[in-house]
Amino acid sequence: MVKVNKLALSIGAALVMGAVGSTQAATTTTHTQKKVVELESQVAQLQQLVLQLSAQQQQQVAQQQQIAQQQQEQSVQLQQTAILALEKPNLAPKESSSKPGWMTLADGQTQLKISGNVRVDAMYDFEGSTASTADVYNPTNKVPLNSANATKNALNVSAANSRLGVDLLRPTSYGDLKAKIEADFMSSTYTNGNGGFRVRHAFVELGKWTVGQTTSPFANNDTTPETVDGNGPIGQGSARAVQVRYTQPISKTQKVLVALEGGDVDAFTGTAQTRGGSRLPQLTARYDIATADKKGLVQVHGLVRENRVSTNDSNDKESIGWGAGVGATYRLTSNDSIFANYTHVKGAGQGNMLYTNASYTAIANGTSFNILPSELDAVNIGYGRKWNNEWRSNLILGGMLYNDDNAYAKAAVASKSTSLNKSVYNVIVNAIYTPVKSVDLGVEYTYGQRETFLSQKGDYSRLNLMAKYSF
Repeated sequence: MVKVNKLALSIGAALVMGAVGSTQAATTTTHTQKKVVELESQVAQLQQLVLQLSAQQQQQVAQQQQIAQQQQEQSVQLQQTAILALEKPNLAPKESSSKPGWMTLADGQTQLKISGNVRVDAMYDFEGSTASTADVYNPTNKVPLNSANATKNALNVSAANSRLGVDLLRPTSYGDLKAKIEADFMSSTYTNGNGGFRVRHAFVELGKWTVGQTTSPFANNDTTPETVDGNGPIGQGSARAVQVRYTQPISKTQKVLVALEGGDVDAFTGTAQTRGGSRLPQLTARYDIATADKKGLVQVHGLVRENRVSTNDSNDKESIGWGAGVGATYRLTSNDSIFANYTHVKGAGQGNMLYTNASYTAIANGTSFNILPSELDAVNIGYGRKWNNEWRSNLILGGMLYNDDNAYAKAAVASKSTSLNKSVYNVIVNAIYTPVKSVDLGVEYTYGQRETFLSQKGDYSRLNLMAKYSF
């Protein structure tokens, strides 16, 4: 019994120890499994993080590639646009830069403006006058010689100097296309006009280019004072020529104008062409320099032309004519301005300057001709005063002096010419009254004299009255 109990106790103790060992083993296994699970979870989290970082990196690379591609496409597009702009611009028309007072035509884009003036002139010549010098414009260069005992005290009136103009403007892809037509009623006669239209301006302008008839770059209208006489003072260039002109701005205060102008109209005497018919266009140019405050302006201008005389296609003679000058104006105060112009011309006076002799004389030399160019210096100076908002006035001195020791002058003496002048000058004083906007009433007195190469003189004395309404 005792043995059985010992055996039972031994067996029980063994069972207890086994149970304890089993419990400890089970506990260890459970802990290990827990660690494994935690490690697996951490590994899974690391894997997820790595995947996220990899995805972000791939996204950033894709974005960088997309940006680079867009930049490359933009660069190619800009290059193509630049090439197209150089070859054939295809831009949308710009908006018109028209001002108030313009009318829009039916197409919705072209705009039109009518301008001009209604003018009446009365001229009273105190000194000698003839039918050919009863001129609406100053005829000092052809006034009768004092020895001619011409009729004095003559009145002439005219409304033919009235003008009518139309301006057109239309936007294009190159900027505004502008056109102008202006005419008066002087026709080809200046005594008092016969009512026939005479074209003054007819041109088209686009960008820097001007094509048609308008004021030549050789003219110095911007640097001469205001006159009641429609032509202006002696010593002024005033040609309106058919031309192709290019204007290049240099800065806000400087620009250059270059033009090719039409040649002379042919003039024949018998079978000989003794004036005109040049083969080449006249080249004119002008350089404008204004002060920054716009008070002053200087213009330097020049021209080169061909003179030609011909009896037939196998027998002609050519020579070069040229001219150069400078003009300036400056506003001393808000009411006072001064003006000055100087020009030297050789073989290029007529058609380019006011009140000149012919540009040259053609002298027969066997079966051909010799061309004898005239040569002159021209100058005018003036002072303008604005007295108030209604009254203004000007004092002007202008003159031309020809070279009297060249072949042209000697030919004039040899032919005993009474029409070719050695000198011409004027003194002008005027007053202009503007009682209401757009209405001018003017009075002007001019004294002048011409002297031929034979030292014969003719005096000029005129009173001009003018009434003008501009619109």
